[in-house]
Amino acid sequence: MTETINFESFDKYNLPPLDRKGKIFIDGIQERVNHSFEFIKTQYPNFEKLSIAIDFIEYHNSDAVKADFEQLERVGYFPATETEMELDHAIKHALIGSYKAAFADLRRALELTLTSIYLTSEHIDKKQAVQWLNSQTNSPFVSEMLQKLIKGGRYKDINDNYKWSDNFKQFYWNISDFAHNKGQLKSYRQLNETNFFMSGTSAPRINLKTLSLFCDAYITCVEEIVVMLSLYNPVIIVSLPMFEKFGLNPPLSGFFEEHQSEVINQIIPDRYKAFFENLKQSDEEIKGIVEWVSSQPDLTQEQIEEQFRQDKIFMDDLNSGRYDKH
Repeated sequence: MTETINFESFDKYNLPPLDRKGKIFIDGIQERVNHSFEFIKTQYPNFEKLSIAIDFIEYHNSDAVKADFEQLERVGYFPATETEMELDHAIKHALIGSYKAAFADLRRALELTLTSIYLTSEHIDKKQAVQWLNSQTNSPFVSEMLQKLIKGGRYKDINDNYKWSDNFKQFYWNISDFAHNKGQLKSYRQLNETNFFMSGTSAPRINLKTLSLFCDAYITCVEEIVVMLSLYNPVIIVSLPMFEKFGLNPPLSGFFEEHQSEVINQIIPDRYKAFFENLKQSDEEIKGIVEWVSSQPDLTQEQIEEQFRQDKIFMDDLNSGRYDKH
């Protein structure tokens, strides 16, 4: 396919190299975004699943993190929030046609979730986790983390029965091929279907086949993240009466309301649904937490109204500048 060039604005190719790259990259960027939106919303066949996946990362991903000492002392919320940023940039890169960057973002999001779970597991001491958090040691290899995780517990059970590790690695390798430049089919020219390269830069363009491939990969990436989170903190797959018990002051994170658990159960891939349905009935960690939450007294209407009143006072003070953020 031959790239169409607007020769009326050919003067942008006569700019200095740095200016030229910037000018050509942003030229038509809004049209590219609109083209991508139009395709995703009207032609992409899995738009509903994509929307659910995006919403989960946007609103629920960090809530799945356990707010316990192991998590907070080792890596805190950094991997979860950084995962959200990676997936945010993945969507943005895909919308403007920067597909290689978009796939690389997916890969890093997957790695971050796995790394967080691994570094808060029994396989790793606190010192190594903190060193990683402080950028003082390299990230563990994906194969090493998977190999150690599947030696016991829920990770071993799902792997023995459903080959979870193999499925994870296959998807990880697939999206890694773009970063590793695995031949012509994973190249910039193929992904964007462009043959135009002039004066050291190229004019970006949208390729709907690649955009569709990315959307499929985004969904799968979030599915894999949800599976990992559900193995790490399985209570999120069951709904808990958090508002009835705690109102506006629930535990920091790690527990899901009914609508949140519904979302996560929608995202879990079909091949694993039977495993997690069984887990809801048999997992001792789930049973213990459900029993603890259920044992808490329901808040009275008066207590809930008082929480709302105190929250309004706090927000009014915040908005009025009474609290100095410094």
